[in-house]
Amino acid sequence: MKTLWQKEDTLDGIILDFTVGNDREIDSHFVKQDIIGTLGHILTLLKCKVLNNKECLILSRRLISLLKEHKKNNLKPNVIDEDVHSMLERILVRDLGDIGKKVHTARSRNDQIATDVSLWIRSESLSLHRKVLTLSNLLMMASIKHKDRLLLGMTHLQPAMPSSIGAWLLGYSTLFVDDSYHLVNSYKSASACPLGSAAGYGIPSDVIELDRNYTSKILGFSRPLEPVTAVQGGRGKIESTTLFAMSQISITAARLARDLILYSNPQFDFIKIPNNFTTGSSIMPQKRNPDVAELIRSSCHTIQACLQEVMSISGSVSTGYHRDFQRLKYPLVRGVELTKKVVDILIYILPNIIFKKGKIESACNHEIYATKRALQLVSQGMTFRDAYNHVAKEVENKRLPVVRGEKLPNIDNALLQIKARLTQMSDWNNNISNYEKEIENNLLNFFNYFWYLIKKEN
Repeated sequence: MKTLWQKEDTLDGIILDFTVGNDREIDSHFVKQDIIGTLGHILTLLKCKVLNNKECLILSRRLISLLKEHKKNNLKPNVIDEDVHSMLERILVRDLGDIGKKVHTARSRNDQIATDVSLWIRSESLSLHRKVLTLSNLLMMASIKHKDRLLLGMTHLQPAMPSSIGAWLLGYSTLFVDDSYHLVNSYKSASACPLGSAAGYGIPSDVIELDRNYTSKILGFSRPLEPVTAVQGGRGKIESTTLFAMSQISITAARLARDLILYSNPQFDFIKIPNNFTTGSSIMPQKRNPDVAELIRSSCHTIQACLQEVMSISGSVSTGYHRDFQRLKYPLVRGVELTKKVVDILIYILPNIIFKKGKIESACNHEIYATKRALQLVSQGMTFRDAYNHVAKEVENKRLPVVRGEKLPNIDNALLQIKARLTQMSDWNNNISNYEKEIENNLLNFFNYFWYLIKKEN
């Protein structure tokens, strides 16, 4: 392997393996972003006359062909590459010779990977945002279907008050919409462009003056990240913001999974998870295990650990770049990918959950109406504390009268609210997704027009 930084000495093979680690595997997630960032960089080099029109044309043609190749065959770094940046430059030098050697001018792998990660976070945040809204909408529609079905409300896992299946489902629908706002923050946290900061201190502007505002604009960022020292000083910040969003989603998912495990237990028997969604025991023939829900539940802890890992690594170093930052990528990718799997599997299994008739209703004895009984006494002129103590004695002596005119909690207003919020968040996602597509299309269309102009000149 010939690294981008290699000089006359050859790095010891064991040291090389340790320092590369799993970069090749993790960097396969950033291939598209590295190509897009490089297209933006060569335009900036053209603008400051480091590259001429012909060189920029040749580089852009090969980069765009690599982008198409990646979309078809999932281009990845291989054993002769140190990372995705090494792979890209190796291919360009192999195919274009000296012109390929110019692509890294005024750039470091430090600002390159920071740009890749920012572009990736924006893309992944939008993709997961859509999935979370789909999950929330699925729960909302199910809540409408079951809003008139009684469900035991519990506190401390003890019978508490009457609720409904609709209210239970709508509660989770609302929580997932709340979680979607954290994904908006994740997207916004990656809105500043790191490219042009090089190794963390920029480049000598009296030799080459990069127009970082221009780079930022063509790559769809809202601004360049200034000053350049803030780029490496902020490593781990946007990763933490993103993983915090993943943690919030996974917490909601884990609580829903715990309910599914509890309600499917024969002692409750409120729901049935289809047999083909459950596993069995290798020794106990009768067993049907809710493994899928248990793995969703445990995923929460893994994702939170990813957040803690990123925060610990980024908070333990001094100013400037450190190789420690290489280890930020793995927990970021792992946390995001696992969250996507959790949301996808919930979307898959929830429509197949069966709510059992009879079992749910029989669990609701008349004592869960004790609070309503107390409030009825209040409406008749008794103070609440006296009513509370009076009803407590009725329960203790098993003389609580049957409360008449029982009604399930009304969720109609809550349904209107969640529908409005889902529409609002869907509109945001559509607008930003269209913006992201437009940015990428504009960049590629610019090169198409650029090719046309060069061909016309010749």
